[in-house]
Amino acid sequence: MDKFFFPESMVVIGVSLTRINLGKIILLNNLQLGYGGRLYGIGKDEGKIETIPVFKSVMDLPEVPDVAVIITPARAVPDIMEECGRKGIKRIVIESGGFSEYSDEKNSLEKTVLEIAGRCGMSVIGPNCVGTANKEINMMMAFSIFKKEGTPGTVSAITQSGGIGNTLIRILNDNHIFYRKFVSVGNKLMLDETDFSEYFMKDDGTSLLLMYLEGFKRGRDFFNLAMKSEKPMVILKSNRSPSTARIAKSHTTAISSSDDVVDAAFYQSATVRVEGEDGLSMAVKAFMLPLMKGNRVGVLSRSGGHAVITADACAKYGLEMIDFPSSYISRIKTIYETRVIDHQNPLDLGEIFDYTIFTKILEETLMLDQIDGVIFNHLYQSGYESRMSRTFLDGVGELVRKYGKPVFVSLTSDAEEIMDISKNHKFPTFSTPLQAATALSISLDYFRRKTARNSRGDLPQFTIDEKHISGIRRKVLEEHRQPYTDECLDICSAAGMTPLPYVRISGESPDTGMEYPVALKLLSRDASHKTEVDGVATGIRGPGELMDSISSMKAAVSKAEGSPAIDGFMVQKMAAPGVEFFVGGRQDPVFGPVVLAGYGGIYVEVFKDREIRIAPVTVNEARDMIRRLKSYRLIEGARGREPLDESAFIDIICRISNLLYMDRSISEIDLNPVILHTRGNGASIVDCRIIFR
Repeated sequence: MDKFFFPESMVVIGVSLTRINLGKIILLNNLQLGYGGRLYGIGKDEGKIETIPVFKSVMDLPEVPDVAVIITPARAVPDIMEECGRKGIKRIVIESGGFSEYSDEKNSLEKTVLEIAGRCGMSVIGPNCVGTANKEINMMMAFSIFKKEGTPGTVSAITQSGGIGNTLIRILNDNHIFYRKFVSVGNKLMLDETDFSEYFMKDDGTSLLLMYLEGFKRGRDFFNLAMKSEKPMVILKSNRSPSTARIAKSHTTAISSSDDVVDAAFYQSATVRVEGEDGLSMAVKAFMLPLMKGNRVGVLSRSGGHAVITADACAKYGLEMIDFPSSYISRIKTIYETRVIDHQNPLDLGEIFDYTIFTKILEETLMLDQIDGVIFNHLYQSGYESRMSRTFLDGVGELVRKYGKPVFVSLTSDAEEIMDISKNHKFPTFSTPLQAATALSISLDYFRRKTARNSRGDLPQFTIDEKHISGIRRKVLEEHRQPYTDECLDICSAAGMTPLPYVRISGESPDTGMEYPVALKLLSRDASHKTEVDGVATGIRGPGELMDSISSMKAAVSKAEGSPAIDGFMVQKMAAPGVEFFVGGRQDPVFGPVVLAGYGGIYVEVFKDREIRIAPVTVNEARDMIRRLKSYRLIEGARGREPLDESAFIDIICRISNLLYMDRSISEIDLNPVILHTRGNGASIVDCRIIFR
């Protein structure tokens, strides 16, 4: 991997001696940037591009280059790779696009490339990419023209799009933040975002990973890696709306899209997801400052109006603007006199024009134990305050380093001045109070989520009766159906849970051996949701009423659309009063098993009050899921009611997540409803639906 970023020699295949083409630009880029390695070109004619020798064949090269960059028509790539293999080149960057246009399922170019790479022991970046760049050695494989600008920074970037990669570098440069290393992964035929994330995590010079991704090749591997990252990972993830959708087979599928799972993976692993270019800029600048470690904010503002706007922005993100202590106010009064404005938070500095006073007040604010970070609104006239403002920012930077707390400076001046400071001053600034508050919130949220991630605790150890589950699976597969409700509840029991007592009957006799009242449920291989075909009856008080309910249910089912099969009936003990929630999960095609929990009942798909996590989850993670629900107030005991049994809910979530993780043959599972009773009285698992792959 290292040689992709530190090649001592590099050949570009697909250059022209007589005209400017993309291959030629790559070579000229490296000359202009000052790359010190040995460069070669391969083209139709022999010659030179300035000082770089160009040959007609890879076999004519005087050495085996560390990397070959291929930028030719896609159809030519396999033959070129064969030639590279004979030469002994092990690292290939395929920048060529158009692979899909010349492929079909039986004979795809990508399959051919993979076969050659495997046979020749090659590593491949691309196709349809712009390769790597390393500012440490001024090496650039991209075919866009770049200026030699800035020194190596601490941000390394991974992008699925070369064009977006160009945008990322521009965003960094425009904010006086320079990249260190860069890679465009394109179609990710071999090496992907997980490979390069792991490399950058080990790179001593990289402190922040910045990414643009349209999808994950190995979602579970990426998640596992992100869960261990001590460096912030900031991702702009697009491709959020699927162009096709399948009919939901369960509530779980109906209320969890692929993008929901991405959000859950990011939340759980403390990965920062941003929206658009502004989000990237705000996040990167936020991480150039010390992390916010609490939500207590001091606001200092040269404009009263901007102070009010900032207060609204802080409220939006749940940031606390504490009252400044009297001792602080007393010290401030010794620094400057005010005749109009009260000393409070936000502190209006509109009467001050002495920049040394700004710095003194800022330092006094940072010294407060009650303050975790500061937003400073700096409104000024560039005509006569430009130089002072830059000196002030230098001073802010020194105070940030001294006290280890972040200061988010919002600049308000003319556009040319703001642009100049953003591009040429190293201290990160923001163009509005809302941007400053947003960046502050990003920093705080990352700190909190990383702390929670690192203290998630050990996974609970559960015993599963795999033999019993396998027997049920074998039976339903032989009968070409999905498991009945009683079989699903049997699986729950095999996973260590205790459903409400139930018994299966044929419908010919009311003898159930159970105490009344009971519930009656239809068993049918054709009815996905029993309530939709009147397949549930509750509160049955005796044998006669049970037989009447069976007769009524048979009649209703026979009239239902499609005439669902009646395979039997299940009689179940009625649950004690409580509140309906649900627990479910599924096998996500990218991230593997995921678990869901939320407010349940017949309106589960209406309210969609749920949380998702990558399974398996710890007790702490399950508790966090529950406490982030809007309906958590019901569990706490809203409006004077007794609290519900949160511990029982946590146990079921952990056991379902473990079941999905241990048994990948379970495609989807729904426990709905799970009735939570008052604290200490547990939960009732009333119904379950399982779909095997």
